[in-house]
Amino acid sequence: MVIGTVLKCVVALYLLSSYKSLPGVYFIRFYSTVFPNIVLPYLTGFKTKNLKKLAGSKYGCFGAVTMSTYASPFECDFYFHKSNSTYFEELDISRSELMTKIFQKLFFISKRWPYIPVANVFTNFLKEIKPFEKYEVISQILCWDEKWIYVMSRFTKKERTVLCSLSLTKYVLKDGRKTISPKDALDICGLYNDEVASISAKNLELLTEQSGFHETKPLEGLKHEYLAI
Repeated sequence: MVIGTVLKCVVALYLLSSYKSLPGVYFIRFYSTVFPNIVLPYLTGFKTKNLKKLAGSKYGCFGAVTMSTYASPFECDFYFHKSNSTYFEELDISRSELMTKIFQKLFFISKRWPYIPVANVFTNFLKEIKPFEKYEVISQILCWDEKWIYVMSRFTKKERTVLCSLSLTKYVLKDGRKTISPKDALDICGLYNDEVASISAKNLELLTEQSGFHETKPLEGLKHEYLAI
């Protein structure tokens, strides 16, 4: 009987440690990042702390979100490290928090509900993440062109000294059926200025001419740190 109780406790702890892989948890994690940014303000007011923080920096459009977590057992594959497929669930959550914060004002003032579909994703896997190893996902806008916004996401560990993977995501902004240019969207949000446009142009050149959705080496050492949101 004692052995049975111990086994039940071990199984319960194991399942608890792998909570991210349990049925329905993905949706809970996803909406727990989106809900406070674009739904809750309709009840608490549109003058959010996030908007004040973004407005307080001329580099607000490059603000980064950081998600701290660990590789749970159910996320690991037969090589005993975090499975490649599970990176994309974390990207969903991290990028959604980023985009609903950066374009929070756009959601508030639009007569139609904006949405930001993903057009393309590329991930370069560099270092393994072992079971129960802690890591961070840092996402921020890298640059934009006339139509597309490019988001860079980094999976890091050991206090950001080790880059485990780097992802590039291509987004388009939609307001109903209408496509909104990144410049116009950032301008509406009060986040566009000549200096950020210059930074974006340099990063876009780096992305299109030296790297891209096939190679991330030139981006891995890029210093692109402005604001934590």
